[in-house]
Amino acid sequence: MQGVIAASAGMVATALLAGCTSGGPTVVSPTGRVSGGSVATPEVSLTPIDPGPPPVVTVPGRVAGEVARVVVTRQGAGKAFRNVPGVPVAEGRTYTVEVACAAGRPSTGTSYAVYDAAPGTWGHGEPLYSRPFPCDGSVQRTAHLGLPAGKVQIDVRGLPGDAVTAYALIRPE
Repeated sequence: MQGVIAASAGMVATALLAGCTSGGPTVVSPTGRVSGGSVATPEVSLTPIDPGPPPVVTVPGRVAGEVARVVVTRQGAGKAFRNVPGVPVAEGRTYTVEVACAAGRPSTGTSYAVYDAAPGTWGHGEPLYSRPFPCDGSVQRTAHLGLPAGKVQIDVRGLPGDAVTAYALIRPE
C-alpha cells in the first residue's frame, strides 16, 4: 500500500513539474498581448458591490388643483402602480411636474410622460410631454408647463429593477 502511495505521489510531482517547464516566462505587454501574438485574458472579478440602502423618497400629499399623479412602490419582486386622477387642466394655466425615484443603485434611464386622458385615449398615441430624470432619490421639477385643457395622466417609464419608490405628479403653479 505504501508503495502505491509513493508511486502516486511521484507521478503527481512529475506532472506538476512538467507543467512548470513551458520553455521560459511568458511576457505580457500593457495591451494584453502575449509574446508570440496571442492575447492574454485578464482576471475579472464579478463580485457585486453592495449598493447600500436606497435613498428615502417621501411622496408629497395632494394639493387643491392637482391634475394627476402616479405612485409606484415595490411589491414583492414587481412593482405596484397607483394612478390617481385629479381635476382637468384649466385653459391658460401653467403647471409644475414633480418627480422622484429611489433605487438601490442610481440610474439615468428613467423618464416621465404626460398623456391625454380623455375617454378612449389612455395608452394610445404619443405623450403630450416627456422628459428624463435620474432615479437617485432627488426631486426634479419641470415648471411653467403649459398643457392642453382637459384630462391628462402622468406615467413613469424605465424604472430600474431595484426601484423601491417613485412618483410623478402635476400641480398648478
